[in-house]
Amino acid sequence: MAKKLSRHAFTTFWDVHAWAGVIGGLLLHVMFLSGGITLFRRQLAVWEEPITQQRSSVEQAGLQATLDQGLAAAGTTPEQLWLDLPEGGLGAARLQYSSQGELASWWLHEGLSPERERLSDFLYDLHYLWHRATGSWLFYVGGLLCVALLLALATGVLIHLKDIVRQFHQFRPDKTRRVLWSDMHKVLGVMGLPFQLLYAYSGALFVFLGVLVQVFTGPVFGGDAGRADRAAWGASYVEEPARGAPARGLSLDELTARARAAEPGFVPERYRIRHLGLDSGTVDVRGTVEGVPFARGIVRLRATDGAVLSADVPGAEGGRSGVLRWIYGLHFADFGGVTLRVLFFVLALATCATILTGNWIWLARREARQQSVGNRVLARLTVGFGAGTLVAIAALFLASRALPLDWSGRMAAEELTFVGTLGLCIAWALAARDGASLWWRQIGLAGLLLLPVPALAARWSGAGLLGAGPKLAAVVAVDVSLLVAAAALCASAWALRRAASRRAAPQQAAQDEAPASRTHGGAGLMARGQTASDG
Repeated sequence: MAKKLSRHAFTTFWDVHAWAGVIGGLLLHVMFLSGGITLFRRQLAVWEEPITQQRSSVEQAGLQATLDQGLAAAGTTPEQLWLDLPEGGLGAARLQYSSQGELASWWLHEGLSPERERLSDFLYDLHYLWHRATGSWLFYVGGLLCVALLLALATGVLIHLKDIVRQFHQFRPDKTRRVLWSDMHKVLGVMGLPFQLLYAYSGALFVFLGVLVQVFTGPVFGGDAGRADRAAWGASYVEEPARGAPARGLSLDELTARARAAEPGFVPERYRIRHLGLDSGTVDVRGTVEGVPFARGIVRLRATDGAVLSADVPGAEGGRSGVLRWIYGLHFADFGGVTLRVLFFVLALATCATILTGNWIWLARREARQQSVGNRVLARLTVGFGAGTLVAIAALFLASRALPLDWSGRMAAEELTFVGTLGLCIAWALAARDGASLWWRQIGLAGLLLLPVPALAARWSGAGLLGAGPKLAAVVAVDVSLLVAAAALCASAWALRRAASRRAAPQQAAQDEAPASRTHGGAGLMARGQTASDG
């Protein structure tokens, strides 16, 4: 039996737990919700872009021929470019490079077709609070929020350690709302504790490990950044400046063969080509290794002769080849297939509920002492972010299928739709007179926005649930998931509205009875007065 904490320790840990949760909770809710969705990023990427639903021609044409055709159509030879290969024999290769400070992204399909869709990429970036408009500072804020979550989890365990087994199953929905929120917070928190610890720790590690490597490069590695990289990652990521004379390098097909010779079973997925056409040119081949758990790797080759400059693969030196490789694999759910991703998605939703119920507990405890403006604002922000994020994501899906597919401004319009909708939901929550109805109204709105999306998707693709063409499992699965999500949101809104009506009925009855009793009492006094005067 765990020893009971002293009153001072309990109070201190509770304050740290509560403040860490309240300060970072709303943004963590956004991160976990978007992260849960992006567990299915591959399926979303196929669903959103009809080009990716066609058979790939890369294998027939060859890698180098595909790249040459793309560069010829682009009319440029950038210093650095990325070539993404289609997965599963579907879709087209994607060419990306920097042009005038902006990232140009093209599908190598019938020449060059501009990238038209960012829904899956936007949600993925939102998961770690990164956007090209804000730069990296919000990314580091996300890392700090992961640290705050670790602190909240540690103090939460200490607070409830003596009765943590009971917290695992104690759920009393027939009690008051405050008891219900407390039970939900504890049950979901205990059940999701390993999941939350994994993502809080790995998220903080991903953000700050690179910073730590830079800090220790000077005192530990004598300023040798390449050696520091190899010690931490197993491969060097030092960027060399463009230099040397023009030189013809090996083809991508030949370089791929060299990468596979360095690591049997290596399956390339992405190429990063630097200093194309110079004797200082390098090619990073990124991919997976078949038959090895969590085996993502990078092989860096010299473009001119195919010499292996570094290899971040299983068995290489450095921490990434051991613990880090497993941490990355667990974070990105590179195991277990769709079944495990569904489980992780459910745990992500449970984490969101744990965060929001924590805010409600905080407000209930403080409201008993005093009613303050800060508490009222936090209560409305909890609704605005909690339900508003659902509305914003639903509006993003709706805009993705409603906007013209070939409109050049559609990607920016989608992002503005999300940001604008979330802002409007927060403003709605802050301005609404009836705060009790906000939850079911906003959740219901999210369900209604999602409902027509599969039907609209059939305009651009026949591979979905309602499309007229040959079906693709990934596209049909997304359509079905959207309909299930819409039904679940509408049903939740209906249940919340019904529960709110049941709670309001006794209060309304009491208010109706009060004037009546006062009227009857007044009438009795008048009657008694009239009798006395008559006497």
